Amino acid sequence: MRSPFRVLLPLLGSVVLMTACGPGYTSGGVVVGGQAGGGIDVFGYSSAYYGDWHTNYRQWTPTTVYESNGQYYPNKVRGGRQVQVYRTSKGYVMPPRDADLTHTDHRLKSKQMPNDADYSRARPHPGS
Repeated sequence: MRSPFRVLLPLLGSVVLMTACGPGYTSGGVVVGGQAGGGIDVFGYSSAYYGDWHTNYRQWTPTTVYESNGQYYPNKVRGGRQVQVYRTSKGYVMPPRDADLTHTDHRLKSKQMPNDADYSRARPHPGS
């Protein structure tokens, strides 16, 4: 007859090993530059969904996110490029592509504005 410890010991050892390695395993997160955290979705601007920017931009908060390998993160990551987006009650959204916006909303930093690659990576607005 086999001892129950002979069966449980390898299982217990596996659990202990996984627990010791815990910081490297995140639930849906990604380890980037030594920091664990999940990426965020950044959506493309749609006036039908977010409203006309001329009247709504004051309700949006300019926020810096960090792009690394085509993914966006809310916190600074090593090697990440700063990109300024808006944070709205509906999530993160790329600033509208309108030349008047940077002249109107002085909270935006021109050096952190999204580039063409950022706009092409933006997810379609929800509900489209």
